[in-house]
Amino acid sequence: MEVVRGLENWKPVNRPVVTVGSFDGVHAAHKCIIGLLKHEAELIRGKSVLITFSPHPRLVLHSFDAYSRNFGLLSTDAEKIDLLAKAGLDVLVILNFDEAFSKITYSGFIENILVNKIGVRKMVVGYNHNFGHNREGSYEQMSEYAARYGFAVDRFPEQIVHRQHVSSTRIRQLLEEGNVAQANELLGYPYGLSGVFRNGACMVSDPHKLLPGEGNYLVKVKNGSKYNFTVGHLDNKQLSLPDLHTLREGEEIRLSFVKRLHLYS
Repeated sequence: MEVVRGLENWKPVNRPVVTVGSFDGVHAAHKCIIGLLKHEAELIRGKSVLITFSPHPRLVLHSFDAYSRNFGLLSTDAEKIDLLAKAGLDVLVILNFDEAFSKITYSGFIENILVNKIGVRKMVVGYNHNFGHNREGSYEQMSEYAARYGFAVDRFPEQIVHRQHVSSTRIRQLLEEGNVAQANELLGYPYGLSGVFRNGACMVSDPHKLLPGEGNYLVKVKNGSKYNFTVGHLDNKQLSLPDLHTLREGEEIRLSFVKRLHLYS
């Protein structure tokens, strides 16, 4: 997968089939959209292109609503890149999101970025597509612009897993409730984070990374090529690993949450 940081580094590709979004967590529904994106690109012998943003728009617009002020990421930039590469995407374009970018109109984004810069041949959007300043864009408006500028547009339907709507918002809610097992089902992989082992705890590397609700969890710990399963205690945004004695102070680790445990003394 080719990673392009900023439109100034964009180089034209053959018949780009494009989708746009934060894709936080690259969950099961996201992977379905990417699957359709790849399929549509193959049909016209083009390239699958995903445009995303860094930092996450919620982290920039945090002063506008309470939800954004308490926002936590499901995936860091590095995690998102890794997940999208595994999904088989051809090209990932990462645009810097700041207050000025947030004020770009829907029509301006389509005309100046998608049409004039990227050269979109087809758009793939989610069922609840809304984009642009104040989320003014919609699938219906995208269809109108597609007819005007000569590209096609396809909308992906809502995805349901175990009778649950799959969305980043729903997964965040489950994690905050401590229901990591159900969150993992919607993600399609175990929710994890990276950090450094200090004083018997994992110091999380990214301060914006979402931590599950307080409690005890069965976690899988990876350091280098070694794996260990242990019980981690999450309290006051610190994950203690009291029974893990094989780690060295300052060692980098990767944690995956398996399930929440109900321990009784």
